[in-house]
Amino acid sequence: MTFFLKGCPLRCLWCQNPESQSIGQIITFTRLKCICCGQCRTVCSKLDEHFMLSREDCTLCGSCVQVCPAHAREFGHKIYSPEEVVQIAAAEKIFFDNSGGGVTFSGGECLLHSAFLSECLPLLKKKGIHTCLDTCGAVGWDSIEQILPYTDLFLYDIKKMDPVKHMEYTGAGNAQILANLKKLCEAGADVIIRIPLIPGMTDTPEDMEQTALFIKEELRGQIRRVELLPYNKLAGSKYGNKTIWTDYSLGDYQLADMEPQTNEYIASLGRIFQEKEIAVFAEKL
Repeated sequence: MTFFLKGCPLRCLWCQNPESQSIGQIITFTRLKCICCGQCRTVCSKLDEHFMLSREDCTLCGSCVQVCPAHAREFGHKIYSPEEVVQIAAAEKIFFDNSGGGVTFSGGECLLHSAFLSECLPLLKKKGIHTCLDTCGAVGWDSIEQILPYTDLFLYDIKKMDPVKHMEYTGAGNAQILANLKKLCEAGADVIIRIPLIPGMTDTPEDMEQTALFIKEELRGQIRRVELLPYNKLAGSKYGNKTIWTDYSLGDYQLADMEPQTNEYIASLGRIFQEKEIAVFAEKL
């Protein structure tokens, strides 16, 4: 079971969850769900004939959300207490126990909410539920340190070793990300490194060589494995079919013309890690 928390310090060009980037409330409009019934226009006079509304005019009152029968309009997030999260998860514990699964916190960047997690995670552990964090690591070490004793597994992204290119592709440098990863491994955490393979950006043999060398020399191989995540085009549909209001605008999806890598190419990247005796798992399309 995964809980997605809103807000992210990065702005990756390939972001799969762009609606989670802003930490504030938003209203999303999914064109593919819209049945053009016009109910939203009966409660909001600012909507045009295409049922569109500028970010500047939206007050986030939620009237359009309440009357939309197709759920084409939705609030971006709901507020939960730690106790409510645990209650939801505990109801599925029988499935976790049989599958070896548990609860993952993702995002956005879940560690922006470390105070919330420091309440949720101990409660989940008391219930005997496995805990996992899916993180980009672009937070202060103190945010990680306070939840470390209650986290069974970290899914940790390495997007690009080159700091200049990392800034270009994600809007932030990678020094803090790599430093936190090294501290995690030194602390004995169970870590799976995940690499999103973006064609021509993060998926070159040189990228894999640099990452493998970092794992071998700086992390001393103290990770469970590396997972190679092939590019997919799901994000494009979100940018093209959703308008998101409030404090930022998505703009157009810049990678729409890119095609996923072949399984053979991904396997060749995996062999670079295997040659350095690093366990690797490559997803197939």
